[in-house]
Amino acid sequence: MSAPHRSSDPATTLALPGRRQALALLFALAALAALLASGPALAQEQPRTLDAPRSTGVVAERWDGYAILRDNTAGADLRAVVETINRKRRDHYGEVARREGTTIESVGRIYAQQIFNQAPAGTWFLGEDGNWKRK
Repeated sequence: MSAPHRSSDPATTLALPGRRQALALLFALAALAALLASGPALAQEQPRTLDAPRSTGVVAERWDGYAILRDNTAGADLRAVVETINRKRRDHYGEVARREGTTIESVGRIYAQQIFNQAPAGTWFLGEDGNWKRK
């Protein structure tokens, strides 16, 4: 009996998709690193603007990378600040998504995790499940 032809060898056939998956994972990790490195100024600047209202629980962060008012009695000025910050975030997420070939939603989720990690203790977060959680 002769040795199996290389293309019919199961070990060889299984190794190729593994290599492709490893390369895809490596590429995704590199893109994620570039994504996170590209926006620290945005992620740091905006939460600082919201530090005071977040510390009182009037403003919170959402699972999708956007700020949200927790207090419906918040004044028009604070509403405008939150809307402006969310507009800037949406624009930034869109730029990153186009550059990285992904969706705004997935970029927002990545930034949401970064915002959560950098937020001070006591900051409120709205989870995707609709539940509130305090850091």
